[in-house]
Amino acid sequence: MRFLILIWIFIAFVACQSAPPKAEGPLVPETKGPLPEGGEASRIDYVGLQRSLGLETPQDRLGYQEKPFNTCEAGYGYSATQNCHREYMAVINVHLQCRDSVGQVSEGVTNAELTPIANKAVRWNLKGVQGTAQTDSEGFTQIVAVSPRSQSRQRLKLSVGNEFLYMRANEITRVVTPRPWCFP
Repeated sequence: MRFLILIWIFIAFVACQSAPPKAEGPLVPETKGPLPEGGEASRIDYVGLQRSLGLETPQDRLGYQEKPFNTCEAGYGYSATQNCHREYMAVINVHLQCRDSVGQVSEGVTNAELTPIANKAVRWNLKGVQGTAQTDSEGFTQIVAVSPRSQSRQRLKLSVGNEFLYMRANEITRVVTPRPWCFP
């Protein structure tokens, strides 16, 4: 019960502090994950932590990156003395596009036939860690997750509206979806 209350407090905190990113600026993802234990909800600076771990990447550098860190050595809102343990920060850059056709395509699809899934909320779930990210005007988005174990071989679920897909986190880069994804 205490864990659920902490998660609720964290979600409320993240929801109140985060604003959708501007399409022309860098992506600032909304991250939801397990809270550091220790009584009260800590204020973790995930953007600062991402920068300090060297995981700050341009949006067009697609794919999965991950680094482990010790919570007591991390700073950025983690306690330097309490509940020391190893966590993993994963950053996944994805380019979402949809094609005008439905079903399987026997011939290759050209870039001219693709439409970016632009300015859409993308719900994601990655083995116990979930959140929402926003695509920019070109369909790029960034997912940032912190968890107690490596997520590289886990299945990542992406949802836009009622449409969803599953892929291994370390295999996702550019995703071309069928027509229903264009109009969720």
